[in-house]
Amino acid sequence: MYVREHVSRVIDGKTYNTRTALNCHMHTDSKDEYGVPHLIELYRTKRDQYFLVEHNIPHPYMDIEKKVATDVLTPITPEQAQEWVDRYCPWRKEKIFASSCEADATTLTLRIDKMTKAQLIAQAAKHNLTLNAYCLLKLEKILYEKDVPRCGGLFLERGFNPSE
Repeated sequence: MYVREHVSRVIDGKTYNTRTALNCHMHTDSKDEYGVPHLIELYRTKRDQYFLVEHNIPHPYMDIEKKVATDVLTPITPEQAQEWVDRYCPWRKEKIFASSCEADATTLTLRIDKMTKAQLIAQAAKHNLTLNAYCLLKLEKILYEKDVPRCGGLFLERGFNPSE
């Protein structure tokens, strides 16, 4: 059985350590002839630096009979990390990159009935999004729509006029 070891490297004056960084996602790419998986992991440091660690890479200069698995650590840019996430785990994108945009975030509290909340949750799940991400997507769509937003009867009853 293959046991992953913690990897720590200093590259260009920056420390990349799997023990202290957040493991964002692990992808099993394939298995070698002995059934040992080739693992690729995406990590994020506390300073939002991203790096990949590939486990069980045969060292190219080793004798085939004495082949020993090696761990390869590769720093990547945030753009490369987003491409990696889009390829291997798009459903985790919001969670992985949340801390980068949370500094500008604020909280909005809405009072809605239970049925509306249940419908929102169902639609979010249908689109494989969290409730928060789905609501933000819909709110941004309304904000940037060129047409006047369509309103329901409740808004009209309370005197809201969307054309004003």
